[in-house]
Amino acid sequence: MLTTVTQHNSLAELPDFCTLADLAPVLGISKATAYRMAEQGRIPCIRLGRRIVLSKNHLEQWIDHEVGFESNKEVIEHGETHQG
Repeated sequence: MLTTVTQHNSLAELPDFCTLADLAPVLGISKATAYRMAEQGRIPCIRLGRRIVLSKNHLEQWIDHEVGFESNKEVIEHGETHQG
């Protein structure tokens, strides 16, 4: 049986559940780095036996948290809150 390999270029293109191999090119890292980060608990993932599965929803939340975005909160720049 042949499987088709699809390269995703953005988080929006990923399926709802994906693998580290799917995520690596989106983040611009190698598969080895993605697996190492998952083993270290630095990427949110679920283990199903020997398989590692990622939830796109959790990845989006993780990325927002890593870059400092939080929903329904204002961005603070240089210690000041800008209201609009």
